[in-house]
Order: sequence, then structure tokens, then C-alpha cells
Amino acid sequence: MSKKQPNQLAKLIDHQAFAGSALPQALTENMQFYAQMTHELKTLLIDCLPEEILANCWVVGLSSEQLTLSVGSATAANHIRYLQSAYLRVLTEQSITFKQLKKIKVIVSKTSSNKLLNEKNLSSITSDLNSHKIGKNQALSQNTKRTIAQAAEHVTTDKNLKKALLRLVNE
Repeated sequence: MSKKQPNQLAKLIDHQAFAGSALPQALTENMQFYAQMTHELKTLLIDCLPEEILANCWVVGLSSEQLTLSVGSATAANHIRYLQSAYLRVLTEQSITFKQLKKIKVIVSKTSSNKLLNEKNLSSITSDLNSHKIGKNQALSQNTKRTIAQAAEHVTTDKNLKKALLRLVNE
């Protein structure tokens, strides 16, 4: 009998599962713990956080005084940081697990689902721009011209790019 070979296009985790290997016990326990904490957090903040942020928010760290969250965008991170005290109040008042928290740390992590979401947003923005007919006939504002000119003078090192930007500003 020949031994069945794993699909070469499968993900590494599939190859490992086929080979009979599993994640280390400590890693499995950590994943389960953080998944449980994420579920509890989402349950507590379901009425506070917008659905888009809540869908892409995960607990990735928890100490006695600090909760570390991973979100999919800088906008979501800024939203949570801005309303941190309100979220802390909800968490400390409604949960024994999060009772001792004093700080929420937020990190931004891009995932493939975020990439797909961003591509959809980008295509909708592009179609919006096309529908508004933004193009050659619309003049640049003075503020935009000033910003481009400053970037050309102080930031750009490529001479051809610098000339092109200055020509754009002057037209």
C-alpha cells in the first residue's frame, strides 16, 4: 500500500494535521483562553461598540491591570482609545474577569479578511469618485497646491518627480 501524500497546495496547518501533529498544549490553552475572553468582551460591549469594530476586535493580551485588544483598522483603534474610559467603566462594573483593569492597549493588525474588506471599500470609493466626475477639469485648491509644492521642495529627492509636481502645481 502506498502512503497518501498531503496536498501540496494545502496550508501548513493542514500538512501538520495530516502528519498527526497538533499545536502545543500551552498554545492551545492560550488560544482557548483568549477566545473565551474575546467572547466575554464582545458580550459586554455589544451595546457600546459599533458592529464593524466589534466584528474585528480580539483580546490578544490580558494582565491584572491591562487589556490588549487587536483591531483591524487604525480608525477602530482610535475609536477605542478615545472612549477607553467609558469602555473600562463598563468592563470593570459588569465583569469579574475585567474587574481590576486600569488600561486598554489597542494594536492594529491587518488580516486577509480586512484586506478583502479594504479592497471592497477602495472599489466603492473609486466608483464614487468616478460618479462625481473628479478629473482633469477640476482645479486644485490653494491648500493642495501648497502641500504638493512643499512636498516637492522638502521631501522629494527624485529630480524628475520634483519637476513634475511643481509643473502640476503651476498648471
